Amino acid sequence: MKKIFALSLFVTLFSIPTYVSAKYGAAGCGLGSIVISENKKVHQVVAATVNATVYNQLFGITTGTLGCETSGFAQKEVEQQIFVHLNYQSLEQEFAKGSGEKMEAFASLMGCSDAATFGKVGKEKFASLFDQNGPDAFLEKMRSEVASNSALASSCKI
Repeated sequence: MKKIFALSLFVTLFSIPTYVSAKYGAAGCGLGSIVISENKKVHQVVAATVNATVYNQLFGITTGTLGCETSGFAQKEVEQQIFVHLNYQSLEQEFAKGSGEKMEAFASLMGCSDAATFGKVGKEKFASLFDQNGPDAFLEKMRSEVASNSALASSCKI
């Protein structure tokens, strides 16, 4: 039992810098952060020990409970970026047509409920969206288009 506590203490102390900016303390989300809300080191060690003993963080992350968030804005941006990088050539072909399975999936990742309008606008703006600057430039231009285009702004939630 002492070894487990010492290991938990060691891991917690060395992981503190990675959690400082989170809404919860250094112990991370979980029952420990719900029960012990103070952000002092001693309290966070106890919270981390509770989290490690009860094994509740996986449940909290999976269900979005216990102070764990599963879909923050940063996560959506990363999902969009990965999708665009993996499917850039297919997206380019489908945006040229104004429709396609991957384009519809991308519309969904961008928070757009109206894939037809998304495809129509993408087809109209094709030349400026795909100007040989690569996936990152395309994604930024698409985010800008969604924010500035009145038809997309009403059906999309970035």
